[in-house]
Amino acid sequence: MRTANDLIMHDLYTKAFTNTLHAYMANEQQDVKPFIKKMIVYGVKAVNTKKDRETITQEDAERDFQYVETIKLFMGSLTPAEFVNLFPIRKDYRGHKYECKDYFYTRDYIKGLNPVNPIGDEMTMFLWEYTNWEINMFTVHIMGCMSNLRRLAGQSSLMEEWIGIMEGKTYTMHTDLKGTQFLFDKETGKTTKVNKRRSKHLKLVR
Repeated sequence: MRTANDLIMHDLYTKAFTNTLHAYMANEQQDVKPFIKKMIVYGVKAVNTKKDRETITQEDAERDFQYVETIKLFMGSLTPAEFVNLFPIRKDYRGHKYECKDYFYTRDYIKGLNPVNPIGDEMTMFLWEYTNWEINMFTVHIMGCMSNLRRLAGQSSLMEEWIGIMEGKTYTMHTDLKGTQFLFDKETGKTTKVNKRRSKHLKLVR
């Protein structure tokens, strides 16, 4: 759920991204690296503050995907140290307790990379192994963009496919004209209504 402030910041970050791109294109003899770093930061923040669409078209999905992939391509031109300077590893040291990734996990992963080479083709794995709230949110948005393209092509979303693998079945999520969501079983042709769980924090008033 995005707030009104998020929407304002999204417009500002998007404008800053575009202005930085134009500033470099006005004189391409400049060192491109400082501009790339700025566009990465503005791009990530723009994606993370973008309003969620109620409906999405093929054009929307393709544009969103191209945008996040462009940012990811820029990220791949950085060395691990340059990336860490832009998005510091979150200082959470309790991964061993909760069996999850933490500062030490990400630090050790980065130690296994060549420190002087750009991240390049390792960028996708790098994002998955990284511990930083902004980057984690950005990675979720990348998955969302991929899922939107898959759904529009009549395929299962990434999450639906994962559930299908875990349970041995594949379902696709659909929404009717009244906004009711239901799962469609491709094997049997049956549909199942999705019941939204009521928040435990809400009290029913009679």
